Amino acid sequence: MKLKFTLGLFLLFWYCLGFGQEVSLLNQFNGRFDYTAIGNTLNTAENGGGAPCEILTSSSADLLLEPDQVVINALLYWAGSGSGDFDVELNGIEIRPDRTFALELDDVRSFFAAVTDITELVQTIGSDTYTLSELDLSEIIDTYCPTGTNFAGWSIVIVYEDPDLPLNQLNVYEGLERVPETISIELESLNVLDDEGAKIGFLAWEGDAALSVTETLTINGDVISNPPLNPADNAFNSTNSFTGSDVLYNMDIDFYSIEDNIEPGDTSAVIQLTSGQDFVMINNIVTVLNSQLPDATATIDSVVDPACGVRQLEVDFTIYNLNSTDVLPAGTPIAFYADAVLIGSAVTLTELPIEGQESQSIVLNIPEAVPNEFNLRIVADDTGSGVGIVSELNELNNEAELPIRLLKVPEFPTPQNLERCDAVGDERFDLNTALPGIDDTLVVTFHESEADANTGENPIADPSDYLPISNPQTIYVRVANSDCFSVDFFEIEVIMCPLPDATVELPDPIIACRGRVLTFELSVANTDGTAPLAAGTPIALYADGSFILGLDTPAEIPVGGFIDLDVSLILDPELPDSFSLLAVVDDLGDGNSIIEELDETNNTFKANVNFQSIPQLPELPDQLACDEGFDSAEFDLTQEVEPLLQEFGGTIRYYTSASDALIGISPIVNTQRFNNTQNPQEIFVRVDNEICFDIASFTVRVENCPPLIPQGFSPNADGINDTFEIQGLLDIFPDHRLEIYSRLGNLIFVGTNQTGHWNGVPNRGLARGEKVVPPGVYYYVLFLADENFDTFSGWLYLNRD
Repeated sequence: MKLKFTLGLFLLFWYCLGFGQEVSLLNQFNGRFDYTAIGNTLNTAENGGGAPCEILTSSSADLLLEPDQVVINALLYWAGSGSGDFDVELNGIEIRPDRTFALELDDVRSFFAAVTDITELVQTIGSDTYTLSELDLSEIIDTYCPTGTNFAGWSIVIVYEDPDLPLNQLNVYEGLERVPETISIELESLNVLDDEGAKIGFLAWEGDAALSVTETLTINGDVISNPPLNPADNAFNSTNSFTGSDVLYNMDIDFYSIEDNIEPGDTSAVIQLTSGQDFVMINNIVTVLNSQLPDATATIDSVVDPACGVRQLEVDFTIYNLNSTDVLPAGTPIAFYADAVLIGSAVTLTELPIEGQESQSIVLNIPEAVPNEFNLRIVADDTGSGVGIVSELNELNNEAELPIRLLKVPEFPTPQNLERCDAVGDERFDLNTALPGIDDTLVVTFHESEADANTGENPIADPSDYLPISNPQTIYVRVANSDCFSVDFFEIEVIMCPLPDATVELPDPIIACRGRVLTFELSVANTDGTAPLAAGTPIALYADGSFILGLDTPAEIPVGGFIDLDVSLILDPELPDSFSLLAVVDDLGDGNSIIEELDETNNTFKANVNFQSIPQLPELPDQLACDEGFDSAEFDLTQEVEPLLQEFGGTIRYYTSASDALIGISPIVNTQRFNNTQNPQEIFVRVDNEICFDIASFTVRVENCPPLIPQGFSPNADGINDTFEIQGLLDIFPDHRLEIYSRLGNLIFVGTNQTGHWNGVPNRGLARGEKVVPPGVYYYVLFLADENFDTFSGWLYLNRD
């Protein structure tokens, strides 16, 4: 199967599918023009009535032109059922569509049409037989035959010029609109001078001669007909008005006289088509009307390039009267616009004949409100309000435009004069500061002469560090954009004025402890200044050239005064054991200053910093003590530690946290009688010498020890040995159980952590809770409820004396 159409045509086709395209003006011809049409069907018979379901792939028609008839335009149309065949041949020449159309009748049936400009082909062949072939719908036609909507056909619409014709306006309208019951098509851009010879022609598809239910064609409300070929009630009946044929099955190539249906002066006409049953599609409409009118068009021939900053244009233009049927009068107005803003006007100086033209020049001033880039528009027959005074064949072709770009002079702030105070050394200027806030897209150069600035030669090499050659001195600045440049100037001058003179001093050398906070005193003075040094003067510190800290003076320093600042630094541990520390006053940390001084060369001071350290402390032994209750015990922290640290010298302090030890706050006060608060608990020891310190740690731990059980007690209330006190028991073994038995084996007392030590009074048996038991030997059993200890048992002696 052939590839029927390109991707672009495919997209256009499906865009139109289901909607069709409204019939609208395609071409307009003004002059001694008329038209004819040829074509043929591919149907073998009228649809319906038992006709065979078949379709041809080619058919022919003859074109006969008179000798004086010159072909101006020729359009080939072809159409049919289905989605379309856009790969056809005319007289053996491959044809591809310029435009396609489509209509979708329902979910099953759709229809197509296509058109191609074949003017050159018809001009070459002329009067002859034309055969359209390769229009093959045979694969899909079966779907359409049952409903009588199977068709295919073609037509050529030929516009020709003949010197014997009157001056006419010939309009070609094109689209694809269906007639379901009734449609109205408004034909615009008409100009009727005289109704003599007025006619209208149609190319329609799928009309059936046998169907004539309320089928009419009206123009401006009047039913028109062309009997006997086209009766008033059957306008679409498979006929060709040019040949008189009535067997142009399912297509119509017809024209009608409309002399009685239009009036001179009409600019539009309304066509109404009705059909109660027959499905008809309108593809092409042609009107031929007598007309004698000019047609003003315009071109912008040239524009002289404006100079920089000049908002004025010298424009050469031409007004034409082409494609017209009457002269264009002198005095026809011409308007010039910058986009939508009226900027000038002119008129034609002479009467322009048909095909005539007139060229002029004009100078246009562009208002400041108009942007530098705009479209310059010329409009013929325009009074400046969008309204013309001349009736024309075509009111829509009076305009031409050209993009314009005015050269813009760069805008920049007025340069500021610069002053520097006379101080020690050369006074240099940063010329860039004369233009604060300037657009950074502009190109700025500074020059020592106006001539150099105008030519762009000999720019100052380093305007940020310029040494004047005279005092005062004029500096010329050239500012350029992509279009233009502008030159301005400013003054630089060195003046006498009071100035501070900041100096800075550090201790040297500075001894520091590696990894610790470096502290020292920094002094800023204004000893030799002639004005106070402002508060907030920046100070920068550098370690081996790298910025490490920025400070400010907290107050104004009077002449001859100074301020001392205490500085604390945490240094990078990667620094070497010895490095240089540079202090720079009036330095933001990037080498830039903010204070103008009497002497800018004395703002630095360099000191040597030496890291020292204390020998690493030895590993300290952990300490262990018996639990004295609640996992706590008393420790002498110094007994084992300090003999190991005597050789380091300095001060020894003990801390309960590493952070306290590092900062040196909240040391343990009573180190020889220290009670732990955690079990285990880490103790931190800090040893300080004159320069540095180090920290070590050890652990104190409390453990449960075997209880000490006495052999007896004397509960006589003398305050001495009144209870059976087992040391290391209460609050140490909180789940213990103490049982006391008499010599006869009777349980007389049960003790727990809550009952405390036994005071000799029984709490079991017959005598419990009355008084102390008699003197004698008693037996005990002690359960500690601790898997690390066995049960203790033995005897005790209770004495009453």
